[in-house]
Amino acid sequence: MLTAMLSLLLAEKHSSGYIWERTKNTDPWVERYQRVPPAHETADKLMRYFLGIDDRVIRYMRRRQHRSVPELHARFDAVFVIDSSASIKEEDFHRTLRALQLLTGKSQQDRRYAAITFSYNATVRFNFTSRRDTLGKLRKIPFEAGMTNTQDALEICLKELVLSRGSGARPGYRKRVLIITDGQSNVDKQNTLYRAFQLKRTGTQIFVIAIGKYLKGMSEIIGLASSTDAHLYRVADVNGLLRVVRMIPPWHIMREYMRRCVAEWNVRTSVLSLQPSSGTLTLSLQEC
Repeated sequence: MLTAMLSLLLAEKHSSGYIWERTKNTDPWVERYQRVPPAHETADKLMRYFLGIDDRVIRYMRRRQHRSVPELHARFDAVFVIDSSASIKEEDFHRTLRALQLLTGKSQQDRRYAAITFSYNATVRFNFTSRRDTLGKLRKIPFEAGMTNTQDALEICLKELVLSRGSGARPGYRKRVLIITDGQSNVDKQNTLYRAFQLKRTGTQIFVIAIGKYLKGMSEIIGLASSTDAHLYRVADVNGLLRVVRMIPPWHIMREYMRRCVAEWNVRTSVLSLQPSSGTLTLSLQEC
């Protein structure tokens, strides 16, 4: 009887899915990711790491909040991998799509996007296409409900999008995958992190937006992301995600800040150098 009781207690201890609860037995390494940062921190982080905006431009924008942003941004194509499982309300699913529309609309015009949804199985909703087409196609993605088959989404992302010549993927462009989910997988979950590893081996970066105050299986979500500092994002709910995205300036404003960043640095700290051949003066750009 005593042995059985001890077994039950140990099973209960190790089967708790809510690893973000503050208890004495919580893994401190995992607990550090319980905090949901302020929206402006997450917005800056998305700009810096997912949209690839140079950190100098973000610093300049924050110094010039009351003023209405070279190549100070990264070149890549992106894949949205969207959780459509039953744990998500249908209205929240459509709010997620709205957030992705807003995020897409704030990127540079030549970026290309693809999208996958997953529940019982994963489905490619559209191949790599233009920003304009992406905005229209995101609106038409249906909500499915069901299980959470993350590993299938990652496998399809690798085989049918990243490595497929017919997917519209552009040679020479790195790929960034943005996973939006509210918890751990529950279909063939033993394969999930391995599928993520296979995808990362191609040079693809995996970003994860984890939605929810207390998430089941946060250790898996941490393992999906390419890193915990640049690639893992936390919002309390879908409305929080919308707030974050709305804080990111539109692309034409970011380009203007890029121009101002370069111009201001040239005015303040440029080094004048005389060109012997032409006798003209040039300005050297380093960092603003």
